[in-house]
Amino acid sequence: MRKIAIVGRHTALTPGFNAAMSLNEALGFEAHGCEVTLYLPHTKGQNPRAAVKRAGFRSYDDLPRFGGRFDVKPLASGAELDAADVLIWQTYNAADQALLPELRRPSMLRTKNVPRTFTGDARRDAKRMATLSENFDLVTLSLRADQQIVRALFPEQRRRFRYVPRGFVADWLDGNGRGTAPAIGLDQAKGPEMERARRHITTLGQQLRGQWPDLRFLSARQDVDALGSEGVPALPLRDYYDRFLNRIWLYMPIDFEHSVHVKGLAHTPEGQRLFLGLYENEVVEAQMAGALVLVRRDDVPRELLMLPGVSQVDSYDDEEALLAAATAHLENFEARSRLTRERAQARHNHLEMARAWLAALDVVARDGRRAEGGDAG
Repeated sequence: MRKIAIVGRHTALTPGFNAAMSLNEALGFEAHGCEVTLYLPHTKGQNPRAAVKRAGFRSYDDLPRFGGRFDVKPLASGAELDAADVLIWQTYNAADQALLPELRRPSMLRTKNVPRTFTGDARRDAKRMATLSENFDLVTLSLRADQQIVRALFPEQRRRFRYVPRGFVADWLDGNGRGTAPAIGLDQAKGPEMERARRHITTLGQQLRGQWPDLRFLSARQDVDALGSEGVPALPLRDYYDRFLNRIWLYMPIDFEHSVHVKGLAHTPEGQRLFLGLYENEVVEAQMAGALVLVRRDDVPRELLMLPGVSQVDSYDDEEALLAAATAHLENFEARSRLTRERAQARHNHLEMARAWLAALDVVARDGRRAEGGDAG
């Protein structure tokens, strides 16, 4: 039985991406027979003991496990890390980074799942690969596009940089909160250009209401007055699913070029736009719940779209194309939703994620044993 240590967050204490992935990983690895401990970093600005009390729990033992059996512990130093075979670094909090050098063991593999990482520019990508290689024995790439770049430019690293799809608990994403009136969901824009970042959505909403007067909007973490949207606050994962993703028909990302995401805007050597550091879990989660996606081409990796041929427009300024694509989604919702959900749940369930991750760890472990044997000889 492998012992897995996940350094991340708990969704009952800190809603959001890190906590969601920590939970998906804990449940996925447990389902494959692993013993899992979730460690909550106690670093600058983060006090898990205080967070437990604020959330109304008496101790870590009272935190919900969502059907799992994993342990939950604080982690303030390397000395508090119990023996483990694998450490998954799930936190993206900059203050936690100081802990990572302390979390080394001769027999423990360190691994991390990364969002979009490579561009195809060999010089730039080599620097990123060197940094990741220094910190981790195995880097799991959440996109096949990244894996293809590694195989083409850095074939000697293909065993340490392996594709592992991000996975989510399919049973929690069932679309059962979806009503008979269409509902469009949008995420929160970040930065000074929030209105500009969602302008294509507000314009489209006004146009669609001519045909669907009961059209509703659900917006993450804030009300949008121009849409009359229902704001959905930050919530523990399952509550968030039921209040947001399980209710929508159509999910529309904001315009990333007018949000903080623009910091990751890059281009391939061929000139294709891409956003480094971006994966957009909600695009996948929404599709697992049966929602359809409408996005500008290349803003979201094509491989994350279950129906890429009908889910992309070339420009958010082309109001006619955007309206036509949204109308087609809503008019053909039942058939497209069914196909979307089937594909998304097959590709991105948490069991498949854990299976692929464990297989990649086996390869790295075997390579390590061979190297030790060669050194000994």
